[in-house]
Amino acid sequence: MTDFVSAARDLFEEKGFENTSVDDIVARLGVAKGLFYYYFESKEALLDLIVEQMMNEIESAIAAAMEKKGLTAIERLAELIESSTDVAHRSKTILTYFHKERNRSLHLALEKKAAALMVPALESIVLQGNEEGVFDAPYPKEAAGAILFMSAGLKALSPPEPSAADIIRFNKALQFQIERVLGAAPGSLNVFEDVLPPEFRGRSERR
Repeated sequence: MTDFVSAARDLFEEKGFENTSVDDIVARLGVAKGLFYYYFESKEALLDLIVEQMMNEIESAIAAAMEKKGLTAIERLAELIESSTDVAHRSKTILTYFHKERNRSLHLALEKKAAALMVPALESIVLQGNEEGVFDAPYPKEAAGAILFMSAGLKALSPPEPSAADIIRFNKALQFQIERVLGAAPGSLNVFEDVLPPEFRGRSERR
């Protein structure tokens, strides 16, 4: 069964969920179509397993970032953002399927699952930053939630296929807003520069 999940995930990333058929999946594995339906009722059921796998990857990435020793709050935030961004980037095409209007309920359910994983980690980082004196956020849990909601809200304002300028603007706007929520010094959260594609770094002038 894991072979089906792996093959389908690769194909969904290459062609998109809607453009991938069950025939494509079994052809990639070189097995009979009946074997697919022995394990799965539909292509959608397989997608559910892939989403579960993605959530497990995010959870593992969060745990790794939070367990690292000797990091400052800002360094830990950088680790968390970089690792979660990496998971999202590797599943970029699959996630596009959930962003379509007809899949809004699925998208909201996915965001709720991700938030349940991210908010406790972000809250811990905010508390650490308060103790270190680099943040001034009297409501750490609410600040953690605000960070996620702002990120989702700004993404909703972005075009479906953002240009380099759009991506740079999004990162700078998100950094600006999060610094205000956390009471951090302007420009201190340059972690958002670090998660830009290499070719965009150093070009992120505030617009």
